[in-house]
Amino acid sequence: MLMGMLERVKKKQIEGFREFVLKLETTTLQLRRQMLTSGILEDPTYMIWVMKNIRTFDDFLKLPLEEIESVLLSQEGIVNVFVSALDEDSLTTLTLETDLPKLSSKIRDEKEFVKDIPPEVRVSARTHILKAVRKLQSSETIQGFSWQLPPVEIFHPKTYVDGETQINFDSGLIAAQGMMKKNKRQGPWVHYYDNGRTLAQGDYLDDLKVGEWKFYYTNGKDRAQGTYLQDQRDGFWNEWDRDGEMTKVEYNKDVRT
Repeated sequence: MLMGMLERVKKKQIEGFREFVLKLETTTLQLRRQMLTSGILEDPTYMIWVMKNIRTFDDFLKLPLEEIESVLLSQEGIVNVFVSALDEDSLTTLTLETDLPKLSSKIRDEKEFVKDIPPEVRVSARTHILKAVRKLQSSETIQGFSWQLPPVEIFHPKTYVDGETQINFDSGLIAAQGMMKKNKRQGPWVHYYDNGRTLAQGDYLDDLKVGEWKFYYTNGKDRAQGTYLQDQRDGFWNEWDRDGEMTKVEYNKDVRT
């Protein structure tokens, strides 16, 4: 599913770029992390531009009041969805019902019906709001989620000569290094964050991750370690949270990263 995803996305250029950003904004947190990790390994320069554009529900709450109002007036029933997207702290501290006079009574009424909603409902509601924002943004109704679009050359396939290869971020820092043969990664490769620390290291065979791989957090601490089989995590992996607590996670052919 994720293998070669950027190759497919980049063929649609700007349209594909926007669709990909929206996909990341509105998918589950777990899948987003998997897609970001896979994307950074596949094309770090492209993914830096993607990450510049990803917005969250919290970013929506920081929009100018008139733009929030535009979104909440854009669809029938969206006020209910909006209030469902708020967590308990936001429900008690936000003053939107007084700041948005056209919607104050609706927001106040809806607050009474969304106490203790399940987390999955809140996630779904936030996804709905982000889609509504992007739809209005595309028609220039609101400006708060402005796009930072990459140069057109970033969509073109890159050609590498055989031998030791170094891929760089726009800043000039090394993003990845290893051997290329017939424009495919072969053998050991090391990938880096844009702060210079190691992101991941492992082997490739014809551009597919194989064998043992290890991933790290931006602070250098261990993040995950296990085996890839034809670009898919296979068997048991050791995974660490940011506090250093390790758990074992089993992957199979239906779980892709």
